[in-house]
Amino acid sequence: MPQNLFKELAQLEQVEALALGGSRAGQHFDQDSDYDVYVYLSAPLAPAIRQEILSKYCSYMEIGNQFWELEDDCVLNNGIEIELIYRSLDDFDQDLRTVVLEHQAQNSYTTCMWYNLIHSKILYDRDGRYAALQTKYSLPYPAELKKNIISKQLLLLDQAMPAFSRQIKKAIKRQDLLSINHRSSEFFASYFDALFALNEQLHPGEKRMLQYAKENCSRLPRDFEANIQDYFQHLYQPDQQQKAVLALDSLLDNLKHLIEASI
Repeated sequence: MPQNLFKELAQLEQVEALALGGSRAGQHFDQDSDYDVYVYLSAPLAPAIRQEILSKYCSYMEIGNQFWELEDDCVLNNGIEIELIYRSLDDFDQDLRTVVLEHQAQNSYTTCMWYNLIHSKILYDRDGRYAALQTKYSLPYPAELKKNIISKQLLLLDQAMPAFSRQIKKAIKRQDLLSINHRSSEFFASYFDALFALNEQLHPGEKRMLQYAKENCSRLPRDFEANIQDYFQHLYQPDQQQKAVLALDSLLDNLKHLIEASI
């Protein structure tokens, strides 16, 4: 772990807290896992300052990427990648409030920020504000949030006219491979959002969702893993795609049966 880099960042007056997230904050990381470091700022930190500091520890740098959040994407001198994501603690708190306290469901990944807060390791916390947020949001899973996530995801999965399952079937008929791929990704993003909510588990993010569900969800749909494997095994073979459609229907039916039996 690049401790000297963290120490130097912690000396900057704009830096309120540093937190290590992602797989490196837990036990499930490998040699290809990068460092996800969240840098919480009280005021903007100039790109030139960030580059000057990072250049001491990194062999490659992309300063100021902003495809999602503002971040610097780098390769440490030891060859391990590191992402430094810059946030405001006030904005982070507001995002968490919307989900955890106001129970607003998103289209997918609803509780990812909550998971990120609870499971990140504090590297530096000048005034204890990050630790205070961890305490503030160390709450039981709200029943209203659970209900709202499941209701919204069922609409997106197959109940609403633009539901992903409908779009997948149309894309298969058209043999539109790019649409098949995109709609499948969206389908499973909603599917796992509902499944994690049903089990009152915080969403870990887009990686290892199947493994995480198997390890942490006490209630799984019948033929859960087999249906997912069948779906992707047959999805891109034109003479096999009807089997993918059957697997998709089975995924939906079994999820809905589980929800009906559990609520």
